[in-house]
Amino acid sequence: MNVKQIQQEDLSLYGLFSLFISNWLTLVIAGFSFAIIALLWAINQPNIYKAETLLMSAADEQSSLGGLAGNLGGLAAMAGVNLPESGSDNSKLALELIKSQSFLGEFIEKYDLKVLIMAAKDWNMETNEIIIDENIFNTSTNKWVRKARAPRQVIPSIQETAEVLFQLIAVEQDPKSKFVKVSIEFYSPHIAAKWTRDLVTMLNTKIRKMDRDEATESINYLKKLANESNVNELKRVFSSLMEEQLKSSMLAEVRKDYVFKVVDPAIAPELKSKPQRAIIIIIAGFLGGIVGLIIILFRAGKQSFAAKQ
Repeated sequence: MNVKQIQQEDLSLYGLFSLFISNWLTLVIAGFSFAIIALLWAINQPNIYKAETLLMSAADEQSSLGGLAGNLGGLAAMAGVNLPESGSDNSKLALELIKSQSFLGEFIEKYDLKVLIMAAKDWNMETNEIIIDENIFNTSTNKWVRKARAPRQVIPSIQETAEVLFQLIAVEQDPKSKFVKVSIEFYSPHIAAKWTRDLVTMLNTKIRKMDRDEATESINYLKKLANESNVNELKRVFSSLMEEQLKSSMLAEVRKDYVFKVVDPAIAPELKSKPQRAIIIIIAGFLGGIVGLIIILFRAGKQSFAAKQ
């Protein structure tokens, strides 16, 4: 690159800089316009609160049972009996179950959450009441009045409600410590905290019931095999397997935190999680400035083209 080319490049950069400086008012107007629009939009957005709980796997408390299960696993398979999974496997099952529509559907039906999930639009902090969108659900007549397009119905289905609830739930697991964080976002911090606690409780209860029912079925089956067998050695094996199942059934009955132990329970957050109005306004102002630069360059290019004609 020769000296003339360098000078031309410097002059072009200086020309652009001078162009932007001379049209600073356009940049300011564009930036402020976008920022004001973003401010008006952000003010009208309801606050969202996030309640979260920290959980740890309860598998360590089953270490003694896990050892025995490992020793008897081969014999159990030969007998056609499935020994209960370890706590670690139950944790994996729980993490998948919490995302399933069937589980979320049961959660919605148990606590009657359809109206809150599908029709809530804000929260009154002073009265601690959820504000319902009357265009979706008429609180006076207790009827759904929303306009739905097929295949959706006026009355939301459990499947549709579960899909919306799924968007409110976040599950994160630390790959090193194995701690699990479950959080729910909602307009009301108190409801978000309650849902988070209830979700973990129902998760523990459901898997505990599944293991308890499986253990009961296995015990009944092993009793049948023991009664039908005439070989003492096999009877001892069946007795050992039944003892394992009884221990699992007892553990399921007495332990409240069956899969997850609550390390940090969910409480109603005092501060909102979103919208981040300040960040929204700053980004909008920056985008407005970019639009202002484009307008200035367009005007300059248009004037240059007209001058050459």
